[in-house]
Amino acid sequence: MDFNQQMLIALPDMQDERFKQAVIVICEDNINGTLGLVINHPLNLNTQQIFSELGLNEPNSNHLTSEGGPVNVNNGFILHNSNDKFKSSLSITDQLTMTTSNDLLEEIANNNFHHKWQFVLGCSAWDKGQLLSEIQQNAWLTCPINLPLIFDTPHEQQWEKALSLIGIKDFTHLTSGIGHA
Repeated sequence: MDFNQQMLIALPDMQDERFKQAVIVICEDNINGTLGLVINHPLNLNTQQIFSELGLNEPNSNHLTSEGGPVNVNNGFILHNSNDKFKSSLSITDQLTMTTSNDLLEEIANNNFHHKWQFVLGCSAWDKGQLLSEIQQNAWLTCPINLPLIFDTPHEQQWEKALSLIGIKDFTHLTSGIGHA
């Protein structure tokens, strides 16, 4: 199963607290495994603080930073709604890119980047076959990547909005006890 261009939505009874009500953008899924970023778990840290700590100008726009997952927690990832390429960019869709290089940070710091973006610290990763196994165990639901959900929906509403994108309006009765056909 190919998880590229998909988002993961945690089921309500997710046992791992790090992924409670998580919405994860899958950045890459290949024969080695899967890499994703939790987009709706904000940290008590904003991007102006991060830019200041890095010795960069503080950008005009200020965003909350999300906790992207338990892997590489000191690494920053920027999701942006452009297909501009920087030194280290990965196209996720035609309109969504993940960049990890400082050249994008400098563009943002100098207010030269005019696209929507979100800063994420850390990531989530699964070994080959691990994510499929978790989906088969009913830990996650999937839906196609949705840019308005990523960039225009407040963090606290993203999980419910993601569920509504796949037709689930009342999540109170949703459990991981869903059967398989």
